[in-house]
Amino acid sequence: MTKYAADDRNLHHECLDDIIDGMNFRLALIASCLVLASCGGSDTEAAPATTAAPATTAAPTTTAAPTTTAAPTTTAAPTTTAAPTTTAAPTTTVPAGPLGEVEIALYPLGGLSITVPSAGLWTMNIVGTEWTTAPIFVLTCAANDMATLVRTGTDTCDLTQFQMGMPADGAFSLSFDLRIPQGGLCIAAGDQAQVESAGVCISVD
Repeated sequence: MTKYAADDRNLHHECLDDIIDGMNFRLALIASCLVLASCGGSDTEAAPATTAAPATTAAPTTTAAPTTTAAPTTTAAPTTTAAPTTTAAPTTTVPAGPLGEVEIALYPLGGLSITVPSAGLWTMNIVGTEWTTAPIFVLTCAANDMATLVRTGTDTCDLTQFQMGMPADGAFSLSFDLRIPQGGLCIAAGDQAQVESAGVCISVD
C-alpha cells in the first residue's frame, strides 16, 4: 500500500466519524425534547375544556283557547192575544119584493100626508081625479114635508125620473115601486105649465 492510499482511508474514516457524531447529536436533541414533553416541562397551555351546549329550553306549553260562552237564549216573543171575535150584526132579512102597497089619491091643489111602517121598497098605487090638462107628470122629491114641498116646488125633485099620467075625463092611474128612505120623501104631480099641481108626503113611523 502506498502512502496516498493510506491517507485516503484515514480521511474516509474521519468523515464517517463526523457524520456519526452529527447523527448522535441530533438523536440526543430529539431525546431531550421527548423527555421535556413527557415531564410537563413545556409551557403550552392545555386546550380549554369544551363548554357543554346549553340545554334547549322546552317550547312553552300552548294555553288552550278559552271556552266560548254560549250565546244567551233568546226569549220568545210574548204570545199575541188574538183580538176578540167580533159578533156579526144579525142579518136583516130584506124581502125580495116590495114591502106592501100605498094607495094615493091626487087631485089639483090637493095635499096629502101618509105614513108607512118601515123604510124600504113600496108599491105606489096613484089615482088622479079632476085633472083638466094632460099629460100629468109625477115626480119624486127630496123634500119630506108638505111645507118644504110647497116652498121649493120642483127644485128638490128628480126631473130625470118621472111617471106620466094621461087623464081621460080628468082621471088617470099609475102604479110603480118606490124606495122610501128612513127620513121620508114627497111626490109632486102637475102639468108641464104647472097650472095644476098636487103633492103627497110619505113619512116612516
